[in-house]
Amino acid sequence: MNDRWIEVADRVWVRRVERLDQSLGLVVGDDCCLVIDTGITAEAGFAYATAIRELTDLPWQVAYTHDHFDHWFGTAAFGESAVWAVGDGAHYVAFGDEQRKAWASKFRLDGREEDARRIGGTRLVPPNCRVQGAIGLNLGGRTVVLRQVGLAHSDNDMVVEVPDAGVLFAGDILEHGAPPSYSSAYPIEWPQAVEFLLSWKPKVVVPGHGEPGDYWWARAQARDLAEVARLCTEVAQGFLTEDEAAAHGPFGPDSMREAIARWKALTPPAPEPAPRPDPALTPPPPVVVYEVFDYQVDLTR
Repeated sequence: MNDRWIEVADRVWVRRVERLDQSLGLVVGDDCCLVIDTGITAEAGFAYATAIRELTDLPWQVAYTHDHFDHWFGTAAFGESAVWAVGDGAHYVAFGDEQRKAWASKFRLDGREEDARRIGGTRLVPPNCRVQGAIGLNLGGRTVVLRQVGLAHSDNDMVVEVPDAGVLFAGDILEHGAPPSYSSAYPIEWPQAVEFLLSWKPKVVVPGHGEPGDYWWARAQARDLAEVARLCTEVAQGFLTEDEAAAHGPFGPDSMREAIARWKALTPPAPEPAPRPDPALTPPPPVVVYEVFDYQVDLTR
C-alpha cells in the first residue's frame, strides 16, 4: 500500500500511511486546518506536511491523540503552531525521550541503522495547548471538538469529533486490522470510554491504524473490548484460568495475555491477613470490679 488520501467527508481526509498501517487525519475549515497526529519521525512528518499542502494552503494547528511516539514524532515539520494534547509538555518531552532512545536501540539491534538514525535525530515538539474535558476549536465555519477520553488505550487519550461531518478520529482506542495494544492500557475502563464516545453515533470512525470504519464496526470492537474486560474479571475471581481466558480472548491469545498482565500490574496486591494470636501467649482479659453504692435522695428538701 502506498501512502494515499481518503476523503471520508466534505473537507475531512484520512492519510493512510504504509508504515505501521497508520491513519492520520486532516480537517479543513474556512480559516485554518487541523492536523491529527504527525507520524513516526521528522522525515515522515515532512512527507505528511508536503502531502497536506497538496490539499490546502491554510495555516494549521496540530492535535495529538496520545503520547506514543508514532503519533507525534513528526511534528517538527509543521513549524510554529498550536499543538493540542491531554498530557502536558513536560510529560511529552520526558516520555518521548525515553521512547526515542529505546526505539533507536531496538533498531540498531535489528540491524536497521537508517531507522535508528532517523528516530534518534528527531526533534521532539511537545504540546503547548492542553485539553481537559472537551474543547470546541473553531476552524472557520466549522467547529471540531477535542475530547479527553480518560483511561483507555493510555492515560492521556484524546479523540477529535467533527460533528457537522459525522466523523470521529479515535486514535488508538480503536484499531482496524490488528489487535489493540494493552501494553500501557487500562483493560477494565477502556470499553466504557469507547461506549461513551460512540453515544452520538458517528457515521465514520477513523482508527489510529487501519482503514476507516463505520459506527457498527466500532460498536463491534467496543463489544470485544468489553469481553476482554470481562475475561480479566473472571480470572481475578478464579472462575477462569489465564490459559482459558487467553484461548477465548476476542483478539487472540497474545493480546489477551498482554491485557491480563497489564491488569495485574494495575491491581494492588491483596493485604496480608493479620496473624492470629497464640492463645498460649495471650494474657487473660482484665477483671473489672464495680463498686455499688447504697444511697438515698431526700426529695422533700
